[in-house]
Amino acid sequence: MRKFYVRTYGCQMNVYDSHLITQLLIDKGYEQAESELDADVVILNTCAVRRKAEVKAVDHARFLRHKGKFVVFVGCVARERGEQLLRDGSADAVLAHRAYSKIPDIIEKSQSVVDISLNGKLLEFTDVVFRRVKTGFSEFVTIMEGCDNFCSYCIVPFTRGREVSRPAEDIVKEIHHLEKQGVIEVTLLGQNVNSYFDGRMDFAELLDYVASNSSVYRIRYTTLNPRDVSIKMLRVVASHLPRLTDWLHLPLQSGSTKVLRDMRRGYTKEEFIEMVQNVRRILPEAVITTDIMVGFPTETEEDFLDTLDVVRKVEFDHAFTFIYSPRPKTRAAMWPDLPYEVKSARLRKLIDEVDRIARQKRERMVGRVFEVLVERPSDKDPSLPMARTRGYLPVVLDRWIPIGEIVKVKITEIKGLTPLGRVIK
Repeated sequence: MRKFYVRTYGCQMNVYDSHLITQLLIDKGYEQAESELDADVVILNTCAVRRKAEVKAVDHARFLRHKGKFVVFVGCVARERGEQLLRDGSADAVLAHRAYSKIPDIIEKSQSVVDISLNGKLLEFTDVVFRRVKTGFSEFVTIMEGCDNFCSYCIVPFTRGREVSRPAEDIVKEIHHLEKQGVIEVTLLGQNVNSYFDGRMDFAELLDYVASNSSVYRIRYTTLNPRDVSIKMLRVVASHLPRLTDWLHLPLQSGSTKVLRDMRRGYTKEEFIEMVQNVRRILPEAVITTDIMVGFPTETEEDFLDTLDVVRKVEFDHAFTFIYSPRPKTRAAMWPDLPYEVKSARLRKLIDEVDRIARQKRERMVGRVFEVLVERPSDKDPSLPMARTRGYLPVVLDRWIPIGEIVKVKITEIKGLTPLGRVIK
């Protein structure tokens, strides 16, 4: 029996796809290996959003082929590079995400195949969705994929294709399948979840439908597009608290209206701030996280100061910060890049400001009681568990509680940026 191993890079949607690929191969009689070196076949599920992740995956693929592994390249890099991955010796087979059902046959025949078309249906091997075995108490559920926005820096519309939404009934059916296995938390996934539309329901209506027709303890959703955050959606979330969480991940990218225009983001600095004000008016306890890019080709020092201004006014609870990196086929890749030293200095200033504000917000948690869901052992002290609040904030507990348990904790102090909590049940 041939053994396989799936290695995942990038976003949560890739994690979800990897679970389905794993289930598909198990269904076909293949054995899951403990490690890549124990496997005959390695499937690399890749990310092309940033160049660093892409290069890392390609280099690793060459290493595995040198070790004699049959390497199947899937995901966004497969879609981007296609046949080039065969020509340069990085892969034995290359498949985009709508051709994953072909993987078992390709492995069986040891075929050198390239299929990067997007003609197949979203989750074309849908039956696997309803057979997949849970990997933990919390699971991802893809509700849509693709993007129609074509931001000037982003490769996703070229790798994932245009927006396609799953029928709402299939989404709830999948959640019911997971519930029967003991899953108590689901995260609804999409490149732009709030642009969901299955022909009948928009995203707000889907949230209401899922919350009203499932019994999972907690329902999350990511990633939101700031320009599509509606009052209707916020009111639906408010009506289903605490099961629908008021954690909103809202990628700002830049605080400069000029740069946002060049990025083709579809909103201004002032509109973003107004949207956040609406969130906090309807969801007073909302936790707001974001993505922020520095060093976009047209970003000046004044533009960067605008970004810092938004960070101070919005007071994000956390921000994923990164340096712009040119991506093939995108409009921004044609513009002159800024010096790395400039981008790096701006990133350091941004991180310092985000962390300063985040710590101030964490300090306000001290003395308060939160209901948390225990996720995993703490990174710094595995004898203590790490849990998350409804707002997705991490809390390290003062004593061991089993993974997947729900407990109440009182925040006693903040260490670094991490709240420490005393279990009071």
